[in-house]
Amino acid sequence: MKKVWLVVAFVLVFTTILSACGPKADAVGEVLVTISGKITEKNDGDTYVLDQAAFDARSVELTYNDPYMGNGLRYKGILLKDLAILVGANDATTISVLSSDGMSVNISMGDAQNWDIMLARWVDGVPLNVDNGGPVKLVFPDDAEGTYTDADWAWWVVRVDFK
Repeated sequence: MKKVWLVVAFVLVFTTILSACGPKADAVGEVLVTISGKITEKNDGDTYVLDQAAFDARSVELTYNDPYMGNGLRYKGILLKDLAILVGANDATTISVLSSDGMSVNISMGDAQNWDIMLARWVDGVPLNVDNGGPVKLVFPDDAEGTYTDADWAWWVVRVDFK
């Protein structure tokens, strides 16, 4: 009987240790994008994380001409200029957007302030999925053409680093 209680105690201690190492469920929901770098606002240790609730609370909807999916699409998400304000990226000059496939796009803070560059979560009212660049995708307005190319539209965004 002592062995059974010892095993139960071990399992409880081990489970407690593992749960403490995982993401903070009470701080945020499922992490969609992690924000790091020169930021003053942090909600998860040294980073700020965007979960679904963050997107729900701060998203705007705008029309973009997507070089891969077609023209006149209604994307909804967080503008990089609004994200910079949210996380207190006052000293940053560059925004690095990183995707799960290893792609990285650098955007000047000036461009982010002047153009409606977006971390999109929805297209035409439907959440983005893996097949169309989701759950989060970097999209550019037409007026950024010439500075940013079709190849800069980043799919599967997981991290934003303010430098």
